[in-house]
Amino acid sequence: MKILVAVDPSDSVLLPVTRAAAMAKKEGAELTLLAVAEAVEDMESLFGASATDRLRQKAAKALDAAQAIAKAAGVTAKEVLETGVSPEEFIVDAAQKGGFELIVMGTRGKKGARKLFLGSVAAKVIALAPCSVLVVR
Repeated sequence: MKILVAVDPSDSVLLPVTRAAAMAKKEGAELTLLAVAEAVEDMESLFGASATDRLRQKAAKALDAAQAIAKAAGVTAKEVLETGVSPEEFIVDAAQKGGFELIVMGTRGKKGARKLFLGSVAAKVIALAPCSVLVVR
């Protein structure tokens, strides 16, 4: 079994990684951690490329934290760091190309108008994924 964990760089709680690592250990599954640093082209016109660079550094730190959780669970995990505008597209594309059987991810649980305007990465992944998706809260 191959499990892809979408690591959200904005989350301080890495519950999806903990859950996926436990599953990988139990099932003897291959685990891949994927973080997508969002490219903020609009902000770059104001702040230069440093805005995207900072988000990429934050995503790299989240991957380090996720890797530490996997190691503590006794699981070896591959790391993938991408940069782009649509995290859901990278997640779905990685699942498709990598032949993953399960995507594990969290959700921030936005409510009301904010969710309507921003959409939900988890909802988009669920709709587009070529495999099962486990959303951990």
